[in-house]
Amino acid sequence: MSALQVLRQSRTPMDNVQLTTAILSHIQGLAAQGRCVRFNWVPSHVGLHGNEAADEAAWETTRHPAVALNILPSIHGTKVLARRAAVCAAGQQYRQLVQTSRQAAWHKQTTDNNEPLHPAQQLSRAEEVVLHRLRLGCGILEELRDEFEDQPCEHCPHLARRPLAHYLLSCPVTVRLRQRVGPLEDAAALVLRQVQENLPLLLEVARASPPPR
Repeated sequence: MSALQVLRQSRTPMDNVQLTTAILSHIQGLAAQGRCVRFNWVPSHVGLHGNEAADEAAWETTRHPAVALNILPSIHGTKVLARRAAVCAAGQQYRQLVQTSRQAAWHKQTTDNNEPLHPAQQLSRAEEVVLHRLRLGCGILEELRDEFEDQPCEHCPHLARRPLAHYLLSCPVTVRLRQRVGPLEDAAALVLRQVQENLPLLLEVARASPPPR
């Protein structure tokens, strides 16, 4: 029935484009000759002589040598192939970036297969920025300067060469984030990866004591 519906619809076919177009072209050619083509749907496998004969003829063709036909992919199939190619190219570019970018390497450690966060509540723009900066491992502006020295922490007296790593690994205000991670020797990015399973806790700590910027 679906094949007849495709032939009856007025819009451009989405699947089996070449086959459908060829059938419609033949129908139009016969109509131009004054002939009328009529399709009748009949139930299959109920003993109708004509339908059984058609099934037998179709089965007989499977015993003949295979014939290769170059059929253009459907629009849907083309879109699927394009999406797969885009995902593959993006993944390859991301893997190359991880080798050369510290922030990309940090992001790979803090995420699971590059999965986005799915907070249970609506976040403000400021909260989204904080989480984004943490997941990217964004350092403070002074770290980009050649004369950068140890930076005092905003939440404790400690002087840190890497303020964000100190914030996650040893600052007292984030001790609750480290309870499930283990030894402080673990990479700071792994702290974020573990604690993202408890996103409300991460948000609570980041709101009360924002990370360095």
